[in-house]
Formats: sequence, structure tokens, C-alpha cells
Amino acid sequence: MAYGPLLVWVACKPPLPTSMMHMLPLESIVVARDRMTSYIRHTPVAPPPALRGDLHPALRLKLENMQVAGSFKARGVFNHLLQLDAAHRSRGVIAASGGNHGLALAYGAWRLGIPATVYLPAHAAADRERRIAAWGAHVIRYGEAWDDAHTRALEHAAAEDLYYVHPFDDMRTLEGQGTLGIELLADVPEIDLALIAVGGGGLIGGVAAALKQARPGVRIVGVEPVGAPSLTVSLQAGRLVELPAVHSIADTLSPRAISERTLALAQRYVDEVVLVTDGQMVEAMRWLWTECNQLVEPAGAAVIAAIQGGGVDLGRSVAPVAVICGGNAAAEAVFSSYTQA
Repeated sequence: MAYGPLLVWVACKPPLPTSMMHMLPLESIVVARDRMTSYIRHTPVAPPPALRGDLHPALRLKLENMQVAGSFKARGVFNHLLQLDAAHRSRGVIAASGGNHGLALAYGAWRLGIPATVYLPAHAAADRERRIAAWGAHVIRYGEAWDDAHTRALEHAAAEDLYYVHPFDDMRTLEGQGTLGIELLADVPEIDLALIAVGGGGLIGGVAAALKQARPGVRIVGVEPVGAPSLTVSLQAGRLVELPAVHSIADTLSPRAISERTLALAQRYVDEVVLVTDGQMVEAMRWLWTECNQLVEPAGAAVIAAIQGGGVDLGRSVAPVAVICGGNAAAEAVFSSYTQA
């Protein structure tokens, strides 16, 4: 199914306060990479099949769906957990999540022997709740959106003195996500364009900071759902804006608001933001499965949806990379068709 481009925000690069100019130095991202080497995967970069020529011939896919716990979120999580003192390790950690951050926290906490609690909004997929609980974390449902679960989890953390692991608005999270950018620089040194899905802005903020500081000419394009354009709206307003509601099948890309920190990073480093529909993401999921043997969630397919829908022009790019950010799709929905046959 073909779709036209819906909306593109193009950065005009407003000046940032001096205090924010170097808020995420490349050196701190490199230190995070070295800290986590034994705990995360250096995920592969692969070309899509050149069977039909329907995508850019030089395009590479950064398969972060093959990361431990199924998404890039493990990077930020381990950068937190590996720096905890003994007291916080003993008391435990807590977070709010649309699914992937909670799954990464549950896995990381299990691996390091740390108690974990994860708040999920009411609409979070049952499949993700089961996966989180399987790693031993305590799961609590609260609120209609991630933002509601976040508020409640912060109250819980304060009441029991638990360490809160924020999915995007924290330097340790951003440093961890930025390690993906370090990998891209190593694997595709000629990279000139990176397509990155946007939820709270932690992934695009961290990766863009790493790439732009090393290669200022790299073009950074964010991709958001039409029903959850938190970054787009804030960039257009020039300030942080909270949406009244979000509606998207990409639940891991659907906070009502990003943060001042991730907005500042986007204002400095992001060149464009493109919106995609739920239908486009479903078509992109199907393409990734049938053409690339990659079963991914809607968020993981968003960058491919942006290319297929015409929202991003790759024509002049020499070495474009699309980050497939997560693969935690509900496998039962796929396999049920086989059991019913």
C-alpha cells in the first residue's frame, strides 16, 4: 500500500544556551561503551535484499532488534545498573515503560541480581508484560499512557528509596543509547544519513550527539507516529509541549511529551522529523518479515515506513542507515496462523 509523506519538520538550528552546548560529550559515550562491552551486543549492520530495488541500493539496516532484551533500551539500562552503589542494588530499581524499557530493565536486573519493579500503562501489550515478569520483575499496571505510569513510578521510588531508571530523560540513559552511534561510526565510517525512530527522544538524542560530534555532516532524520508527534510539536513550538492524548499502534513511541533535555539535543542535532501512519508501519513490518526475515514491532519498522512512504529522500545519500530499534512483537499473533492451519 502506498502512502505519501505526511509532515516533515526541518531544523532551523536555533542557538542553545552555552550550558547545553556540550551536554552529552562524545567522551562520556565512549566511556559508557567501554563499561558495557560485556553486557550488550554489538548488533549487526546488514543491507536489505536487492531483489526488487525498492529501497536505496546503499541502505544499511542497524538490527538493534537483535540486541539483548530485543531493543536498544538495554544500552541505557546497563549504563545505569553498572554504576549503582551497593545500597541501591540491594533495595532495587524501578521504571515506567511502554514495554521495551521495562523488558530491558527486567533482563538487566536479573543478570546483575537486582530487584526490579516495572510500571506499565493499561494499554501496554500483554505479551510484553509476560516477558517482563518472566525475568523476575514485579509488574504494576497504571494509567492510560506512559506519562501516567511514570508519575506513579516516581512516587513509588520516592516512598521506598528505589533507584529510578528513566527511559530517556537522564544523562546515563542518553550516554548508553549514544553507544549505538559509536557502533555505526565503526561499522559504516562513511555514514551520511541516519534514520531513527522517536519516542521520548533518548535514542535519537544519544545517537545524534555521537554521530554529529564525530561527523558533523551526517544528516539525522527522526521518525514519529502521526498519533504521537511529541517531538515534532515541541520543535515547531520551540518549547516543550505535552500532547493531550496519543493514539498509535507503536506504543513504545507514544509518550505525551518528550523532555527539556531531549528537546535540546534534537534542536541541536536533528535535521528533520517525519511522521508516519500506523498503516505505513504495518506495511513496513510486513516488508521486513517477508524480505529480510526480521520480525519487528511497529516502532522497529517506523524508519522503513518513512522511506517507503516517500517522507525521506535518500537519493543523494551515499551511506544511509536505518536503525531498526526493536523487535519485541507478539510472536503468538504470527504463529497462531500456523497452529490453526
